[in-house]
Amino acid sequence: MHTKYYNSYLLVDLDRMRQNVDYLLGELPRGVQLVPVLKDDAYGLGLLPVAKTLLEFPAIRTLAVAHVSEGVALRRAGVDQKTEILVMGGIPNRLLRPAVDYELTAAVGRLGLAHDLAHLAAKLGTTARIQVKIETGLHRTGLLPGEELSLFLQEFSRCQRLLRITGAFTHFAYLSDKKRTQKQFEDYLAGTVQLEEGGLTLPMCHIAASAATELYPQYHLNAVRIGRRLNWDHPTQPTGKIQETATWRTYITNIRHLDKGELVGYNGACRLERDTAVATIGVGYGDGLSQEIVQKHGPVLVCGQRVPLLACCMDQAMIDVTGLPCHVDDEVTLFGWDRHGHFLSSQEVSLLAGDSEGCGLTSALSPRVARVYVKTDPATEN
Repeated sequence: MHTKYYNSYLLVDLDRMRQNVDYLLGELPRGVQLVPVLKDDAYGLGLLPVAKTLLEFPAIRTLAVAHVSEGVALRRAGVDQKTEILVMGGIPNRLLRPAVDYELTAAVGRLGLAHDLAHLAAKLGTTARIQVKIETGLHRTGLLPGEELSLFLQEFSRCQRLLRITGAFTHFAYLSDKKRTQKQFEDYLAGTVQLEEGGLTLPMCHIAASAATELYPQYHLNAVRIGRRLNWDHPTQPTGKIQETATWRTYITNIRHLDKGELVGYNGACRLERDTAVATIGVGYGDGLSQEIVQKHGPVLVCGQRVPLLACCMDQAMIDVTGLPCHVDDEVTLFGWDRHGHFLSSQEVSLLAGDSEGCGLTSALSPRVARVYVKTDPATEN
């Protein structure tokens, strides 16, 4: 995408992403599959360019998304049936047909869904792909070990020739609680044993996502789902092995010198505590700038220096540039690298908005933030 008509742009460094994937593949024990999670437009970085980059790696044979629409977009873009596309989220009944048509793998997390998929497959003269979602404590979607899985097995036995099962998975709910996490793991294993004793073969068993792979490598099983770690290190305990790949930049559109005590922004959002040079920049909450981060006067980079955000509107925001030799049209880096190599971590910025991660910042960026893909260090991009 060209930046010509945009107020801001997100640079995504695909070389850094490849380096991250190389590290992750090397970190995993032999026989453990890496399943990239590309939900929410690959966390705002761009579903199709990111998927194309990841599928350069022969070891990546499965992609995970959250919605049927994301899986359909991948198939329409040329991701063929050799690559499994797992739709992890709940699927409304009206979207079962496209899930079968595009050979997506549906997560079966409620009774009756396997029957409905098989019925569709029979009408279409095909088979439906499924993975079983086991409920272990998140209470989102999933079948509980015990009676619910027994009922599922009965359902499956009546239509198994129309269903192709490729695995079973669950999701941790509260990783900081080791006992609860261990209990979830044990419940999941009990569920897989019940399924296997019921006659199912589970080619892929997975429970760990990005944070779990960092904290609990003993839970790897034979596949792990990696979303955040494709592009971001741990937010508070970084390993130094994963590089951030995204840089968001905008431009100064106005500079005004205001006296101490002046109010800036709607409803007097910020009262100036000194005489201040206030610059307006060309993004606001309509572009995805977090209002909570603005309220906490989070930093941005101008002239290689950190300066605070002051106030935010839908389309513009104001920053304190007192003492800096900046001008209208100068770039402002909201996170990532500026053109001179100065770095502001999106992980650091996101923590100002609570227990969050940099992927939450990029996921929030609207379509009017141009996405630009580079194969070099963003700091040297021309």
